[in-house]
Amino acid sequence: MRLILVVVFLLQIINSAKAQSQLTFSEVESRSYKLYLEQKWDSLIDYVHTANKAGIEYYYLQARLGAALYEKKKYRSAAFTFQKALKYNSSDSYAKRSLYYSLLNSNNTTASRYLSGKSESIRKETDTLRYNRIGFIYAEGGVKICNKKEPLGNMNYLNLGLRHSLGRRINLYHAFTFLGQYKHYQQIKQSSYYLGAWIQLGVNWKVCPSAHLFWITKSQQTEIPIGPPRPLARASKSNEQAVSLVLQRSFRVFDLGAMASYNNFDSISAGQFGGYVTLYPFGSNVFSATTTVVYHTRKMSTYQTILKETINLRLLKFLWITGEYAYGNEQVQFNPEAAFPANNSIDPNNYRYSILLTSPVSKSVSLYGFYQHEDKDEIITDPISHNITRINYTFNSIIFGLKIKL
Repeated sequence: MRLILVVVFLLQIINSAKAQSQLTFSEVESRSYKLYLEQKWDSLIDYVHTANKAGIEYYYLQARLGAALYEKKKYRSAAFTFQKALKYNSSDSYAKRSLYYSLLNSNNTTASRYLSGKSESIRKETDTLRYNRIGFIYAEGGVKICNKKEPLGNMNYLNLGLRHSLGRRINLYHAFTFLGQYKHYQQIKQSSYYLGAWIQLGVNWKVCPSAHLFWITKSQQTEIPIGPPRPLARASKSNEQAVSLVLQRSFRVFDLGAMASYNNFDSISAGQFGGYVTLYPFGSNVFSATTTVVYHTRKMSTYQTILKETINLRLLKFLWITGEYAYGNEQVQFNPEAAFPANNSIDPNNYRYSILLTSPVSKSVSLYGFYQHEDKDEIITDPISHNITRINYTFNSIIFGLKIKL
């Protein structure tokens, strides 16, 4: 029986290879054009792939495949197919326009703007439709609830963000954040400004530099009291900085990125180096999964290697969910756009997980809710005995936000 199954399998492979080798240019042209006119998109996609495997590729065949993928809302795959079509006919206006809208509908807005700057016809058409005027305002706020209010405390969080374009190659994101923590013996007020850029180097290449500045004020007593709180006696101010750089290359079903950062949190210089891969198994942005690996040069407890897994999924037509799990203390987060642009706490993160729900309520307004759980350690060294005390605690963050398209 096993021998029979093996023979049948081999015969199927041989017959398939023969069928492919027997395909002719005129047959492929006639059949693919007929399927295109009949709008049988699934059959057209399968047939073109078969023809490609047989070594038959030309402009009109790739353009029809791109149209079929676009109609099936596989915009990412459609974009790469239209790029392939343009290799056979670089001046074709249909393929250029289709590539632009494929990039736009796959949320690759920076690349679509870059492409519009390369084509006068696309620029005129899309500028009239306002597709190239990108701008968003973010407003969000919430609380970080600590399970141990003594000696720790809850945090209040507010953030205002602005995303806008600068020319046709660059998108900028500004974030102004306030974070306040009120402990038994100490009050911490932190203001920060974040600036990130998305710079398109080509249709499939982009670089993302960013800078984050923190202004921190701590008001505390001269000694940690035993008993009820006393008036705060002294205050101190400090500044911290973080910078990062990401280089990304996009392929048909995945993005590949390399990244690095530098920070001076707690007056100690440290760096992070790593990379990530984002998979788009269905050729669209309906589902994606990102795996990130980062090495931290500063020893944060025992966690110098950070592993992070992120999944983005459209549950319903008007509901997106993003889930993330991170093992280790990733202090500088790369490419943030909402909810904690950076984590500059000196306390080691054992792990954290988060869920982000986003729902567009109109063409211009989206609402989102964010929940994050952090398991952390605070390490306290006694100034006299030098004994080390490790306090395990958790933060549960709840944030709600509003995103408005300008």
